[in-house]
Amino acid sequence: AILILGIIVVLLVAAFFSYIVLTAPKFDETAFDVKDQSVVYDINGEIIAKLGSQNRESVTYDQLPQVLIDAIIATEDSRYFEHSGVDGARFLKASIGQIMGNSSAGGASTLTMQVVKNNLTSREQTIIRKFKDIYLAVFFMEKKYTKQEILEFYVNDSLLGGNVYGVEEASKYYFGKSVSDLSLPEAAIIAGLFQSPNGYNPYYYPERTAKRMQTV
Repeated sequence: AILILGIIVVLLVAAFFSYIVLTAPKFDETAFDVKDQSVVYDINGEIIAKLGSQNRESVTYDQLPQVLIDAIIATEDSRYFEHSGVDGARFLKASIGQIMGNSSAGGASTLTMQVVKNNLTSREQTIIRKFKDIYLAVFFMEKKYTKQEILEFYVNDSLLGGNVYGVEEASKYYFGKSVSDLSLPEAAIIAGLFQSPNGYNPYYYPERTAKRMQTV
């Protein structure tokens, strides 16, 4: 009976993962291409207009200050540079906590999985989507791109309040400076926005933003 039960479990697990592989979206590299806004200058080199549906100015990994990299990694995915797309221990802990009804158990998605979710799968909160994220993150994203490139996708693609996308545009919008010039407190505020872009908007919720900054 135990042997039969074991065989059934193995078959069910195999069927589940086969379903995940067969129904997962195709890994399309063009899905990660972000569109920066067009900037129009006058004859004196002054900006007279910015065109585009999303306010964004992409940056490379080398342009990111170490304080911002550290802040994002510490709050979003502490073992980012160690895992291969999925943090098994964190995923198990978060999944058990959510099943037990603990809303403070934390998220299970790594930065790689979040990039996959934002560009390839969906925001649907289901276990099926989570496993599709894991499949695409482990077998495609982490195989195709370096950790630095994946982090570039993450910081350039994310909404960070209103119609502001990416850390460079957010730095200019909130602090009037390039991302490379951020101080530690400023970097902590930017990093905190990834969890709730409009909920931690310093223009509207300064006290909430300050508390989140201290957490980061």
